Amino acid sequence: MQTPPYMRILREKGVLDVMGGQVTFGSPRVRKINDKQIRSSGEFVLYWMTSTRRYHYNAALERAIDLSISLNKPLLVIECISVRHEWSSERVLSFVAQGMVDNLSIFEDQGITYIPWIETHIDSGDGMLRKLSSKACSIIIDDYPTYLPRWVMDRASLSSEVSMEAVDSNGILPMNYADKAHKTAYSFRKHVQRSLHSALSTFPSENPMDGIQSDLSMKKSEISKLVKDLELEFTPLEWIWRVAEGGDVAKKAMAPLNIDHEVFPVESVRGGHYEAVSRLGNFIEKRLANYSEGRNDPDNPAVSGLSPWLHFGHISSFRIVKSVMEKEQWTYDSVCIEDTGKGHRSGWWGLSESAESFMDQIITWRELGFNFANFRRDHNTLDSIPSWAMKTLDEHRNDQRVTYTFEEIEGAKTGDEVWNSAQRQLLRTGHMHNYLRMLWGKRILEWSPDPETAADWMIRINDRWALDGRDPNSYTGIFWVLGRHDRAWGPERPIFGKVRYMSSANTKKKLKLDRYISRWAEDAPIPKSPPW
Repeated sequence: MQTPPYMRILREKGVLDVMGGQVTFGSPRVRKINDKQIRSSGEFVLYWMTSTRRYHYNAALERAIDLSISLNKPLLVIECISVRHEWSSERVLSFVAQGMVDNLSIFEDQGITYIPWIETHIDSGDGMLRKLSSKACSIIIDDYPTYLPRWVMDRASLSSEVSMEAVDSNGILPMNYADKAHKTAYSFRKHVQRSLHSALSTFPSENPMDGIQSDLSMKKSEISKLVKDLELEFTPLEWIWRVAEGGDVAKKAMAPLNIDHEVFPVESVRGGHYEAVSRLGNFIEKRLANYSEGRNDPDNPAVSGLSPWLHFGHISSFRIVKSVMEKEQWTYDSVCIEDTGKGHRSGWWGLSESAESFMDQIITWRELGFNFANFRRDHNTLDSIPSWAMKTLDEHRNDQRVTYTFEEIEGAKTGDEVWNSAQRQLLRTGHMHNYLRMLWGKRILEWSPDPETAADWMIRINDRWALDGRDPNSYTGIFWVLGRHDRAWGPERPIFGKVRYMSSANTKKKLKLDRYISRWAEDAPIPKSPPW
């Protein structure tokens, strides 16, 4: 078999040497989302940061820097978070604020003007963005396919007075590499294998200012004039620091806000770049080697536990995947060329069993969620499940079942102590054991009056309490419970029909759960450090 030209290039340079290229307008990660033109007479380039909440490996920031240099204009970065969305809570707000505190120091060190902004009812986010667009040359925004960031992006594209570009920093493969919503992990895995060599060249730089000598910062006098002219009200940094501090100080700072105060911050889990990088290092050195066998261990799961930081953009999958490759000393020579595009779950990468298993999760399964959300606006509704699943669930909707109220389920007041333990872990830590997440959803389907209610209850609980809720990957997990990205199973069962069945009894046989149940008992104290 003849070696493709790109393979020869990768072999000559080594895969890590070819990762990344300048993110410009022609990049597959960049798309124009309105018909307005760049205003060359504007005062600055604006990057409105909504989901990629970091400096490193940020394609949107890299594109904003490129535009700023080409226009010879300063760059203004505003990281924003609204408190007006449905699931705004102390848990979400404190985690984001902790990331903002990290970003303040990182952006300052790089000479980029960065302003964190938390809506506190002084000025709405869309109002501020509209005002800033009157002075900007162009606006860059994060391209994110669901929930609040997508709503902000769609709304901003209509109100902006200047050119607006959305930039995708979500995953290893740019979302627009696909031309459809993939229905199965197998189908998407084939897409990953065919596209990886090209995707590597779209990686954003670890340090987007590396090698750049231009001064892109805005002078303090320019910012003061902007604030005065546009009558802007930025969030006091002292207040953000108090929210990020945690404990009673944070609760007092957030008390006046109209947010969910019952969903309390998780004191043992800190948001931000530094915590995420530390956890990644710990995973690579101590857990990766045992990932395939130990990830379902309920007491000490060999997982990265990085989903909250990935969700809020405090760390990128670029950094994570590159760290795995470096640990495994991987180059493209390792790939099984003959199997490229065949969708095999293991063996294609040429990595250790654990590393291959992890790569399948961080790329195939995670990015399948982004792919589906990008193409299907109904990705968080029951309309998104396949016809066979809807048919079989509909045929069994009147089956006899044990039912609980929503309040009983949310409060972990069922008769199933395995399930209650998993729910309490979610309530107390914003996280749930990966394997038990599947059981969690299956039992809610079993206890709900109908499939529509089951979907609604899963979304309401997960979006409210999970740190990684409101995410394409979370919606993938919820609707997998109902048959999405899965196949029909037999034998046909009451309530489930042909949808895959799981039970707590079988889970107790598969996993050693005694200590897990004890740790998350109703009267057990909240652990000082989470076991993930």
